[in-house]
Amino acid sequence: MQIRARLTLQFTLLVSVIVLAIFVLIYWLRLNYVEDEFYKRLTQKASTSAELLVSVKEVNAKLLKKIQKTNNDVLYRENIILYDYKNVKVLSGNDTIRFKVTPEMLNQVRKLHFAKFKQGEFKIVGMLYTDRFNRVVTVAGAVDLAGEKDLEYLKNIMIWLFLGALVLVSLVGWYFAARALAPISEVIQQVQSIYPQNVNQRLTIQNPKDEIGRLTATFNELLERIAEVFRLQNLFVSNVSHEMKNPLMKIGSQIDVALLKERTPEQYLSTLQSVRQDIREMGQLSNTLLELAKVSDLNHKLMYDEVRLDETIWEAGDLLLQAEQKYQVQVDFADELEDDAQLVIKGNAQLLKTAFVNLMENGCKFSDNYSVKVSLHFEQDHIEVQFMNQGIMAKPEMDLIFEPFYRSQNTANIKGYGVGLSLVNRIVKLHGGNIKVQSLDNQTVFILWLPYSVGGVRG
Repeated sequence: MQIRARLTLQFTLLVSVIVLAIFVLIYWLRLNYVEDEFYKRLTQKASTSAELLVSVKEVNAKLLKKIQKTNNDVLYRENIILYDYKNVKVLSGNDTIRFKVTPEMLNQVRKLHFAKFKQGEFKIVGMLYTDRFNRVVTVAGAVDLAGEKDLEYLKNIMIWLFLGALVLVSLVGWYFAARALAPISEVIQQVQSIYPQNVNQRLTIQNPKDEIGRLTATFNELLERIAEVFRLQNLFVSNVSHEMKNPLMKIGSQIDVALLKERTPEQYLSTLQSVRQDIREMGQLSNTLLELAKVSDLNHKLMYDEVRLDETIWEAGDLLLQAEQKYQVQVDFADELEDDAQLVIKGNAQLLKTAFVNLMENGCKFSDNYSVKVSLHFEQDHIEVQFMNQGIMAKPEMDLIFEPFYRSQNTANIKGYGVGLSLVNRIVKLHGGNIKVQSLDNQTVFILWLPYSVGGVRG
C-alpha cells in the first residue's frame, strides 16, 4: 500500500472513530434524557391520581376513572392502577391495557417509596402516597412511543451524517496526503533522473527545517559520497591501467628485441633478469592493491589484539633494511617512558607493521640521506608517532598525498605507485586514529595519533 493511501486510511479511521464516539455519546445522553422525562410524566400522573383519590373527599374510584378517561394528555397505552394497604386493586384507569404488577413490585415500592420498572415495551413507575389514614400505592405505566420515534429519527440522522463525514474525510485526507507527500514525489523524480553521467546533480531542498528537507539534505550528502566513490574509482582504474601498462610494455619490448636475432647467453640472462624485476614490481603493486582493497572493505572484520608499538616499529625497520640496505632508520623516545603499558595499544599488528614500513620507506626514498627518524610521544589516551625525513613537500601536495596513486611532480625518477600513503591513511583510520603531514625547516614530518584502544579509550 502506498504511503498516500495508508495516510488517508489512517486519517479516515481516526476521524471516524472520534466522530462515532461523539455520536454515540450524544445518542446515549439523549436516550437518558428522553427516559427521564417520560418517567417524570408517569410520576406526575401517578401522584395526581393518588392525591385526588386520597385527599379529595368528593372523588371516588368511579369518578377518578371518568376523569382519567376525559383527560386529553394521555400517553400511548397508558394505565394507572391504585392499590390499598392490603394490595387490593382500588382503581385501574384502562382495563384493556395490562402489564403485570407483582407483590414483589408493590413491596419494593412500599420499602423505597418510589421505584422504576421496565416490562417489555412498558416503562412503569410505582410510588407510595400516604396521609394520616391511607397508604396507597400508585403504579403508572405506558409506552414511550414519541420518545422512541424521536430516538429513531436521531439515530437515522446520525447514521447519514456519519456516512457523509466518512466520505468527506476520505476525500479531504486523500487531498492533504497528496499535498504533504508532494515534496517526496518531487525528490523521487529528481533521484530517478540522476545517472552516473550526471552524478554531480543535487536535489532541491525546499524547506531545510522540516523532515523532508533534512531527508533531501541527507540524499545530497549521500550523492556527494557516491560522486567521490565514482571519482576514486575512475582514478583508480586509470592509474592502475597506467601503472600496469608500463611494465607490460617494457616486458613485451624486451622480449621482442631478444627475439629479433640470436643473442649470447649473457644477453638472454640480462633480459630475463630485467623481465623478472619488472614482474616483481607488478607483483608488489598487486599485493599493495590487495592490501588497500582489504582495509577498504567495510564487511571485512579485523582482529584486534594488544600490540607493543616499539616492537612493531623495530620489526618494520628490519623488514625495510632487508630490502634496501642503504636506508637508515632511527628510533627515538621523545618522552620519558614511565611504564611499559604506555607502549601497548589495541590494534592489528600486521596492518600497523605495513603502515610503518610504508612510512619509513617513503621517508628514506625522498630524503637526501636515505634516512628517517621515528619518535614516540605518550599522551593520556593516545600515542603520537612521528616520521621525519629530509625531503621537502609543497603545501598543495600535502592535501593530495593520501589520495590513491597520487605522486608529486618531483618524483618522476623515483620508483613507486602512489598507493602506500593511501594504504597508511586507511589503516590508521581503521584503528580510530589520525594522520597528517607537515613541512618544517626543510623537513617533512608525518604525525600519527593512535588511541590506546580502537574506541579511543584506554582499557
